Amino acid sequence: MIDLDYTFFIQLALFIVLAISLKFIFFDPYLKNLRKRDEILVGYRKEAEELKQKVEELSKKFDESVRIAREDARQEYEKIKEEANTERDKILQTARQEVAEIIEKGRENLRKDKDSIMADAAKHIDSISNQITEKILKGSGSN
Repeated sequence: MIDLDYTFFIQLALFIVLAISLKFIFFDPYLKNLRKRDEILVGYRKEAEELKQKVEELSKKFDESVRIAREDARQEYEKIKEEANTERDKILQTARQEVAEIIEKGRENLRKDKDSIMADAAKHIDSISNQITEKILKGSGSN
């Protein structure tokens, strides 16, 4: 059997004093720091979650802004393209009209030149035919 004497109680008292001392000197500050660290980590996690949500919201807003900007740019492109096609058609129509007018003026000038040449030729035909007739008659008279 175990013999209990007064040293056991001294050791027990020393152990209790040591345990209480360690509790106040080491364990309580350690646990306090551990709780504080946990609180800080929880705060950081909440802040990180809030920042993550903000980033997601901003990302969605940015994506929506980009989509809207692309749509606006596409509409503006289509509008400009349509205006350019309209302007091109106007320019082509004007050019076709000018070409048609130039061709008509050229035809008119050719008709006038032809009529002038024909009138000139008609004037000279009489004199040339008279000259030819004289030569033929002279030539037949000398034989």
